[in-house]
Amino acid sequence: MLGVATSGAQAKKTLGIGAPGLAAKAAGGPVILVNVNYPHIQSGHDSKVTIRVSGRGIRPFSLSRVQEDLDSGPVRGGDRRGSFNFVHAIPLTRRSLTRLSSIRGRPRVKITARSVLDIEGDGKAEAVATGVRMQVGLRNAPAGMCSSIPRLIAVKGARSRLDLPRCGARVFWKLAEPPETGYVSVSGLQVSYRSGERRGLDSFTLATKGGKVHRRVPVQVRAGSVDPSTVSVRTLGDSVTAGFGYFGSTGRAMILDQLLDCKPGATVYNDACSSNSSNTTNVGSDPNYLPDYGLSRNISWPAVWANSFGITDYKNYAVSGSAPSDWLPGGQFNSTLESIEAENPDYIMFTLGANPLLSDMLFGVDEMGCAIYSDLEGDYEACIESAFASVNLAGKLNALYTDLVNKTTSKIVLMQYHLSIPSSAIAYTTGQIATMGNLMNEVIAEQAAAVSTSRIAVISPPHFNVGIDMDPIFPSKYKCTLFGSRVDGPSVQSTPTQDEFELLDPISFCSGPSIGSPWVISGDTGIHPSFAGYAQMADQIPPPG
Repeated sequence: MLGVATSGAQAKKTLGIGAPGLAAKAAGGPVILVNVNYPHIQSGHDSKVTIRVSGRGIRPFSLSRVQEDLDSGPVRGGDRRGSFNFVHAIPLTRRSLTRLSSIRGRPRVKITARSVLDIEGDGKAEAVATGVRMQVGLRNAPAGMCSSIPRLIAVKGARSRLDLPRCGARVFWKLAEPPETGYVSVSGLQVSYRSGERRGLDSFTLATKGGKVHRRVPVQVRAGSVDPSTVSVRTLGDSVTAGFGYFGSTGRAMILDQLLDCKPGATVYNDACSSNSSNTTNVGSDPNYLPDYGLSRNISWPAVWANSFGITDYKNYAVSGSAPSDWLPGGQFNSTLESIEAENPDYIMFTLGANPLLSDMLFGVDEMGCAIYSDLEGDYEACIESAFASVNLAGKLNALYTDLVNKTTSKIVLMQYHLSIPSSAIAYTTGQIATMGNLMNEVIAEQAAAVSTSRIAVISPPHFNVGIDMDPIFPSKYKCTLFGSRVDGPSVQSTPTQDEFELLDPISFCSGPSIGSPWVISGDTGIHPSFAGYAQMADQIPPPG
């Protein structure tokens, strides 16, 4: 994988390489320990570290190690890290150790490191990171310097083994924190792990006896023949798939002052201010996707799902603001759709259909007039359905689903829309917004069923509690205060929305969430999910295979 071809369009980064340390008495044999600082997008991929040693009295020699599945630590929601450290252990043979000890004077050491982000494993790199360090002399590694541990790939119910870390001194390891569902034993130079019934990510922690050094061991548990490294995921769709409201280059959430610069344009969309994009304003016509398409940021629901199972063959082509017509023939992203179909990935995931009607309403530009119409004439649902018909929503979704089913063998995953009550939608009641979302989700489900029930999976997000009485749209059986009325549960809506509801009904309103942060961001007045909300959505999708 590391010998891939490169292109001028790829992202190029420089690796930071720390001073190497000789661990001549390490348990398991002598090694040279090298700390390399990698860009965060390289997590889960491979690297190669080479050490070339020369000096007076010996013939120069080289030592190399290819490290698979670099691990950057626990998966975080909305990850803002730009880089991570990984300590490599480069084994020394008996012959090379003899040569090293025969050098008269100090040895000359050259270290090169190279990491390639090759998402598809096709020899075409999306990003390459390289680094070089040259120095005279090779010191002994500190006793507490220990190698990092790559991800352990385990089969459910089977026992897997991994070499223990190498350190600057001879140390003994013990289990410090057990895994959530598996079983661990440490013996000799290896640690063994047997999984429980859960698939996905697990971990446990080792510590040296005395507790001075800790090493977390990441585990990817797969079932049978489903190897996460062979599962491919591609996405299309709108802002709910792209993760609008988070800057992909930093992982930071957008603030309200940035909304006008980030809001998708009227007709041309460049995916600005989205977790899969490097664009930070809506100026420009082309999406500029991140080298890893936002996977390492772990924000959008497809990214959270892929990360939870260790999937790295992932590309998120969703574009904030796009509508079904933009992906169909004649649309500005039809060529992207054709490229996805040509790849024929294992999974195609998306949320699509709300634009332009719902987005116009939620951003405060209501072109449907249903709130006023229903007040005067009644029959609010008929008005919404008429608006859907005016853009041929059902027909366009049907055409898109049919095209994907006919041109791929992919499993198609359709995520329906979550419930969010934005503070900007002042013309609509909470019940009207919820009803509109339910009608949209019904169209998605109906057209999916009409095209294929075997190839298309429709996923419903969990209910995003509002914190008020939502009967009859959603059961309201939760009582937050002694004297207040019953509500749907502790609110997970955005902070501005919760502030408004608390002002309107301080006695009954139930603020929240009970655990964690709101499921909806505040920077867009409370429309799109936060990474906490996306995680809830991802939890509804079955494991791969």
